[in-house]
Amino acid sequence: MGPGTRRRGSAGNRRRHRRLRDPRHPRLQSLDDLRQHRRAQQGGDRLLHATRNGGARRRRGRRGGRVVAIEGYGVEPVPRELRVVGWRDLFAINFTFFLNPVMYVLGALAVAQGGLPLPWAVLAMVTGQALAFTVLLPVAEVGVDHGLPGQVSLRATLGFWGARLLSSPYRVVAATYWFAAQALTSAYGFQAIVQTMTGNRLPLVPVALGLAAVHAVLALLGFDVMRYVLRVLLPLSLALTGVLLSLYLSAGDPRFSLHRVLRSPDQHLTWVGFATYVTVMCGASLTLVTNVADICRYTRSRRDMRIGLFGSAVTSAIVTTFIGGYAAAATGESNPFVAVAGLTHADAVLAVVLVAVVVQSLAANVTNVYTAGLSLVNSVPLLGRFRASALVAAVSIALSGFPDFVTHAQHWIVHLGNVAAPLTGVILADYLLVRRRHVDVQALYEPRGRYRYIRGVNIAAVFATGIAVGAYYALPHAAVKVVWGIAIGGAAYVVLAAVQRVVGSRARATSKTRVRWAE
Repeated sequence: MGPGTRRRGSAGNRRRHRRLRDPRHPRLQSLDDLRQHRRAQQGGDRLLHATRNGGARRRRGRRGGRVVAIEGYGVEPVPRELRVVGWRDLFAINFTFFLNPVMYVLGALAVAQGGLPLPWAVLAMVTGQALAFTVLLPVAEVGVDHGLPGQVSLRATLGFWGARLLSSPYRVVAATYWFAAQALTSAYGFQAIVQTMTGNRLPLVPVALGLAAVHAVLALLGFDVMRYVLRVLLPLSLALTGVLLSLYLSAGDPRFSLHRVLRSPDQHLTWVGFATYVTVMCGASLTLVTNVADICRYTRSRRDMRIGLFGSAVTSAIVTTFIGGYAAAATGESNPFVAVAGLTHADAVLAVVLVAVVVQSLAANVTNVYTAGLSLVNSVPLLGRFRASALVAAVSIALSGFPDFVTHAQHWIVHLGNVAAPLTGVILADYLLVRRRHVDVQALYEPRGRYRYIRGVNIAAVFATGIAVGAYYALPHAAVKVVWGIAIGGAAYVVLAAVQRVVGSRARATSKTRVRWAE
């Protein structure tokens, strides 16, 4: 216990705060009590080892270099000195996340089911993506400014318990769906390519489960590992996308002629089709509203965040819609990997496409499990980030055995978006109009602090979201209902929040009067 080599004090050998000389960070003291380290024994040593620099647990390599290992930060803020990620890394993470098989399928559906000519399909999807990230950028600011996970920051909008019991489970559901959809879409492509190469048709579900297991293992390692893995995968994904495009352009099949595909003679522009896929794309991206701050909490500035997120999102929408829509315009097939399998019989080329299937779905699913793990640990802090991510990964792998998630993808995505758009409107109105971008970080960790509202739930936010969800379901697709969902959610919240403040102030005044009479 005393001073000396390898001794620890009563609060462990954790670094003390520079001004307060206290072993705990002052913003976390109210909620995040000192935890036992992993080697603590019941009834024995309960002292903490020092938190390592960088948030991730690192070890020394044989030559003294730093080896990236498992991330240690969960719901607590990332310190200012660790927020050093620039826009290039953020661009790589987000672009690689969106450059995935499910986004190809959405682009193909805009052509095959929406009936849009390829150029109009690209415009619809880019419009939806640009709209989504225009409203997501302000929501992501709390990650840059305070190093907060998105779910923790939502305690200011939904209440301390509202965020833990409402928005966090919603994000876990959304992320596990996206994970399963990615694994299944990849499995369809994998199955078609292997059948072309060998003549054997692999069973779909075991392939999907195998791919899901590989994705899940890498996702457990955390942000630092995710950043480096995706940095490597980005150029590889771009190269593999180039291979897909070259196969299209060099195909002997006249249906794949660039001139014919751009004309899309089998498709015809309609406003309903255009508005529907603006809504589908925007709603799909808005499911990130509860966790968009997660991937920004290591970012050094708002400028880096805006360039990295918006630029990557719009660019990826152009690429994925063009690749997926090209296959649909030529063949009617909604999975470009399946369409490509019929364009060549060269095993070397098919092997490259097979790698593309695995790599591009891996990039998306690493991010899905990472963000879902942070959402779950917000609901159940005792799990810790690693165990929460492991639990999410296990559920996601199990869901990958249900092909309906892909065969009815549009149906599932619309339902997720029906909640995401109204919730986004509420969050945006609260952050920009009610709180004027102010966040009391310490109060986010206090169960009885200013964000307690009514028994830990912001009733105004919950009712406003419910009103907007009802309106969203009632509106037709031709109304671009994602815009109405955001607008109605925001407007309803501003009105209900004002009413809630008036009622609350009167209730407090009445309570004080009763106390005086009692005295």
